[in-house]
Order: sequence, then structure tokens, then C-alpha cells
Amino acid sequence: MSSAIGQPPVDESTAPEALEAAPEGAAEAPRGLAWLSWHLQGYWTIIRDVYLSADRRTLGFARIMIGFLMVMDLFRRTPDWLHMYSDKGVLPTHLNLFRPQAWGAFTLFNAFSTAPELWALWVVLLVTFLCVLVGYKTRIAHVLAAIFVASMNGRILLIENGGYVVYNLLVMWTAFLPMGDRFSVDALLDSMRRRKEANADELNDRKDVVEPRRLTPHVSLVVGVILLQIAAIYYFNVIHKTGTAWRNGTAVHYVLWVDRMVTPIVAAVRGYIPPRLIPYATWFVLISEAVIPICLATPLARSWARRLAVALMCILHIGFGATFVLGPFAWAMCGFSTLLFTSDDWDLAARTMRRAHRARVVLFDGASGASLLLCRLLKRLDRYELLTFRAEPGLTRGIAVERPNDKARLERSAALADIVAALPLGPTIAWLFRLPLLSHLVDAIWSVITARDVSRIFGLRVPHAPGPLATNEPSPLGRKAGRFVATLRELAVVVMLAGAVNQALVELWVVNRRVKVPHPEPLRILAQKMRYLQGWFMFSPNPVMDDGTIVVAAKTIDGRTIDPFTGKPPEFDLTKAQSLRYNQIWSDYFNRMHLPANSAYRDAMKEFLYRYPERTGRPEDTIVSGEVYWVKDLNPPFGKKESYKLEKDKLFSFENPATRGQARSGG
Repeated sequence: MSSAIGQPPVDESTAPEALEAAPEGAAEAPRGLAWLSWHLQGYWTIIRDVYLSADRRTLGFARIMIGFLMVMDLFRRTPDWLHMYSDKGVLPTHLNLFRPQAWGAFTLFNAFSTAPELWALWVVLLVTFLCVLVGYKTRIAHVLAAIFVASMNGRILLIENGGYVVYNLLVMWTAFLPMGDRFSVDALLDSMRRRKEANADELNDRKDVVEPRRLTPHVSLVVGVILLQIAAIYYFNVIHKTGTAWRNGTAVHYVLWVDRMVTPIVAAVRGYIPPRLIPYATWFVLISEAVIPICLATPLARSWARRLAVALMCILHIGFGATFVLGPFAWAMCGFSTLLFTSDDWDLAARTMRRAHRARVVLFDGASGASLLLCRLLKRLDRYELLTFRAEPGLTRGIAVERPNDKARLERSAALADIVAALPLGPTIAWLFRLPLLSHLVDAIWSVITARDVSRIFGLRVPHAPGPLATNEPSPLGRKAGRFVATLRELAVVVMLAGAVNQALVELWVVNRRVKVPHPEPLRILAQKMRYLQGWFMFSPNPVMDDGTIVVAAKTIDGRTIDPFTGKPPEFDLTKAQSLRYNQIWSDYFNRMHLPANSAYRDAMKEFLYRYPERTGRPEDTIVSGEVYWVKDLNPPFGKKESYKLEKDKLFSFENPATRGQARSGG
């Protein structure tokens, strides 16, 4: 076997002792084609190990983070679920079908338009995303999640931003990886099926807990594609930042004063930030975005380079996510960062987090099927091997714990707390089970459960003898089928990569302003159908230096003037705003709707405004007429704190035909 640094294979015939005894000339280096093959093999080993391999623990951890992102993003959209996706929202299905927002746009959401249908779809999405999170039926769930996420993002492109594209790409590229091989329900169930322990000796034997295949790195072209994707996002974002504000270090100042984007907390404190810190923050963003691609490309000190990349990505995007309402952008990039951990990181984490003083002896009733099942689960969760198991006949509490040093026996909540503390990351929550109220609740539940014969209720039995170790070795036909599927997977990655590269050449300013790149329809479909775009020029060439939002002055049937989007009187003075307090969905919707290119969707906005009393449940909120304005100003210059040049542009007027002839009161 060749080494990771490309050295030739070493066997007994080339060992020093053999060389000394070998005749002259026997140790000559390979020549000709053999020499070329030897070097190519070494280069391939470096490329494979550095750029095309991923630790399966990394994939499992990334899957948990991505699943959590999916669930949280779904909850983020929930308050506006019907506003965005239903026929009573801002873009009804019939209008979306009649006037597609982009060429080739595709979404499953067009098949769901009423409230009951959409809430049923919401439940399906939540279940799918939870399956990805816990790793149950992972391959199927992840592919479905990729389709659902792209459909959810593609249903209303009026709220799409770069974060939605990054989210699509994250879920799509990882769908090609075995994300459920570690830290998943699938892996746990597989381990339980492979070995069925019957006694304490079997429980204490830790061999074959994890299938050997799952302990090896996963090698695939898509691992390199993900590295290339992350590097491209940062590299092109850097080289497109050519404006004056980036060169003189004032860019962060202007972004902090965009009220439609910043959070209320940032709006409250931005005026107190010393101006001298702004250039350092700006240059930190530029330097970080420039360094990350280098860290991903270098084959030297790979572990430390990847750690630096992870640290910079998390610092940048946690900062962005806490400062601005950018939708899923910041958190999707943090999700990408979790794919950069190496085997060295996992080995270091195991050495650092394993604490011998947390070792415990778990006592269980050897005649109880329920107790045995619980111990089998604990064995598989105990990745630090801090738990040992001992059968204790007639144990009334089902499970107990002994501390090796003092032999003190703990039961119920105290036992649970010590067991959890021995598991990976367990100490972060184990203390909860020692709190007075919660510990009493756990004790009460424990007593209720152990008062019944749980084994008999669920039909759990203790095997008379340990079952044979089940192997997952495929048949010769199965191996051929597996290789065929893997080949198809790699070919699919190549096709998607071709579509991504072509889309990048078409979209990126540094390319399309110099040369016109063809955009063949098959490759265009790959990118446009599921919105796998590649235009990376966020805040380029300068950051946003102006601010704006839509303000509606609508007359109600009882004579009041309100803005139906806020439920309050219209506020036109943006210069005194301290964050507009809109979420990303409404902020981007307003920003897109003021553009003439989207005027075809303004009638749908009117209909949405007319339905305001349906949302409030108050007949007196019926909208009679109104005017819609785009209100804008310029952000304060560097060193100043007051926005200026306030302008109010009227977009359109409206009059509710349903209220004509109705009596109106008030002024």
C-alpha cells in the first residue's frame, strides 16, 4: 500500500535488511512506465486523501446540523406560511403559473394552494426534516428534503436571496453523501441487528459495535466538489468587492445602517461603535473571505488549515446571522463549515472529552428483557467506553449505577444523571436530572414504569444464548450492483458540476463582462429548475448605501389611515428608523416589489391588502382605498449618524371595488 505522501510501497523485498543482502542493482528505482505509474499512484493518494475523502463521523455530525437548519428554517417561515404560499397570499398559485417568476422555475408547492393543503404539506416537510435530523431512512429523507427545500425556495422568488441559493446547494450536494452512516438511527438499528447481546460479557465486548465499513473514510468526487463550492463562494465574493467602501475600510459602516436588514439590537448599539473599529471589521471580512479558499486548497497541514477555515466561517456567519436578517444564508454557510472536520479533529475531541472519572458500572436485571434492551442501547451510545455492565439478579429498580471508587449505588434520577454524564456531550445536560423538581419528576416516572412488568407488556425476552454476529457482506451480484450505483452517483455529480460551472461562467461578473459564455439549455435546466445558481457578489462592488421599504397609506371603512402590513399608521420618515423590524421574507418582498420588473405582481398585492380584515377578524379594518409608496433614504456617511435625502415615490393607487357604495364614517 502506498503512503499518503506518495512514497512507493514497502514490502519485505525492499526492507533495509533485504537490500543489504540483495545483489548489486536489485534495489534500483523503477524506470519508464513503472516510474510514471509509481508517481501517479502517489499523486492520486494525495488527491484522494486530501480532497476527496470525508470522515463518516463528519458526515453524521453535518447531517444533524443540516437537519436542525431545515427544521428551524421551516419554523422561521411558519408565521408567513399562508401569506407566501396560499391563494390568499401575496402570490397566488394561478398567478405564479400564468406569470412564472423565472425561466424554468419548478416547485411542488404549486400543487398546494388552500390552507388545509398547505398545513398538511407543512407536516410532511417537518417529518422529512426530522428524519434527516435523527438519521432515519436517511437516504430517502435527504433526497426528499432536497426536493422540498428547492420547491419551498422556488415557490416565491420575490423573497429569494443568496442565502436561499446556498441553502439549496448545501442540501443538494450533501444528498450524494452517506450522511446516515454515523450518529444516526439507521446506524443504531443496524448495530442492534448485527449483534444481539444476551449477557453482561457480551455487553462488555465492544468489538463490531460499528460496522467496519462505517469506520473508513468515504471517498467520492462530491467531497471535492463541496470544497470547490465553498471556495468559490468566498473567492468570487472577495474579487467582486472592488468598490471604494471596501478599499477604504468603511463598508461595514454602511451595512450597519441598512434598517431593512439590521436587527433591532444592532440598530440600538451601532451609534456607539467607535469609528476607528470599522476599518478593522471591514478588513477582517475581506481577509477572512480571502483566506478560507487558501485553507481549503492547501495540502499542507490540512487539519490545521481546515480548523482555521471552520473558525473563520463560523465567526463571520454567526456575526452576520446575529446582525442582519438574511434568511438562511449565515446558517447554511455554518452548515457547510461542519463538512470540513477531519479525522484528526474527531480523535482530538475523543481524547479531550473522555474523562475516566465519569466511568460507571451499570447494574441490570439479567432476567429482564427491558433492562437488557436498555443496556444494549447504552453500549452503542457509550462511544468513550466509560460504562461497564454487570448483571444483578432481582434488581427491583431495573437499572442502577455503581461508582468504581466508593461503590455507592445510585438509582432512578441519580443513576440516570451519572449514565448520561458518561456519554458524549452528556455532561451538558446531565446536571438537569439532579435539579430538585426535575429529579423528583424522573423518580416518579421511574417508579411508575418499574412497578409494571415492562418486558411482558412489550414482549421483550432475554435470549438463551448470544446470537451470531450478522454480517452485511453482499453477494457477488450485490457487489456489482453496488459498484454500478456508485458509478451512476459519480456520473450524476459530474453532470451537476458541469451545470454549476457553466452557470458560474454565465453569472459571475468577472467572466460575463469579459466574454460571453454559451448557456446550453440542458445545463441551464440543471441550474434553473431547482435554483442551483452560482452568482457570488454579495455586497459588491460596494455595500448597500441606501435604504428603503414599501409603505402603504390605506383608508379603512371607519376612516382610519393604516399600513396593513404593520397594522399601524404609515411611517414615512426612515431617517429616524431604528431597524424596520421586518423579517427577511417581508424585507426582500418589499425590496423586489418596488422594481418595475415585478409590477405584474402588484395586483396580487392589492388583493392581499383587501383581505386585511380576514387576517385581523375585525370588519372595521376593511380597506376602502389607498396608495403604495417606495420610501427611501441614503445611509449616513462614514463618521455620521443621520440618514439623509429622504424620498417618497408613489408606486400605485388602489380602490377596493367591494366597498363601493358602502357608507363610510369618520373623516
